[in-house]
Amino acid sequence: MKLVAIDMDGTLLQSDKTISKETITEVKKAYEQGIEIVICTGRCIKELSEIYEHLPFIRYVIVTNGAFVYDLKEQKVLYENSIPVSLVKKIFEVSHLTDCMLHILDYECVLELDKVQQVDKYGMLAYKPLYEQIGTLIPNIEDYYSNHEKPIQKINMYHTSKKDRDISIKALSNFDLALTYAENSALEITAKNVNKGIGLTKLCQILNINKNDIYAIGDSYNDISMFEIAHCSFAMNNGKDRVKQCANYIVSDNDHNGVIEALEIIKQ
Repeated sequence: MKLVAIDMDGTLLQSDKTISKETITEVKKAYEQGIEIVICTGRCIKELSEIYEHLPFIRYVIVTNGAFVYDLKEQKVLYENSIPVSLVKKIFEVSHLTDCMLHILDYECVLELDKVQQVDKYGMLAYKPLYEQIGTLIPNIEDYYSNHEKPIQKINMYHTSKKDRDISIKALSNFDLALTYAENSALEITAKNVNKGIGLTKLCQILNINKNDIYAIGDSYNDISMFEIAHCSFAMNNGKDRVKQCANYIVSDNDHNGVIEALEIIKQ
């Protein structure tokens, strides 16, 4: 059985954060032909509304950059590797070094209300409707966490500039964390041994999927690790140059049904 891991933002989703009707149709056809379609995203489980609504047949998801692997049908956690409480607190400390917006991604999606209201400042305007729809919007994220202390799957830091992101990276590089570039000046933070490739490997071991049957489609830096696991990989034309260099194929961009092109090759 073939398994196809598909990223969401910049890949399956168009620039307006929707899935084209044509892509929905072709993904469903691939599933009906016996291909296991897996979502592999930096989003958390609560941020998959487009999947639940338009692709309800999808059973397995790898979220928060591989920190959490979940069986939607059985509502069962298959794998989880979260940031320990002590390091979550260190991330909060580092966040005071710059003007940044914190985003907790776990079973909940937690953000500060005033930061969401000025989200364009942090380069995340396209996500504002999603945050307002499904986010737990609170006055102060550190106060909230102090009352809900637990390991966290992923924390995003959205900065106003790449320079500020570099300050955060330098400060956080002293700790056992995995740091990944995202968007223009965002930083995605997970536990040390977390990436999409590891999450994909864990799922394929559980499902007994051979490496020769693993395919991956993505556009950004956090997709490279799953490209390394896949037998064949596809980079979107809107993807980062480094990502394209790591892929076996380059397909059309996310606004011109690149996922369909990839699926056509996979089905051959």
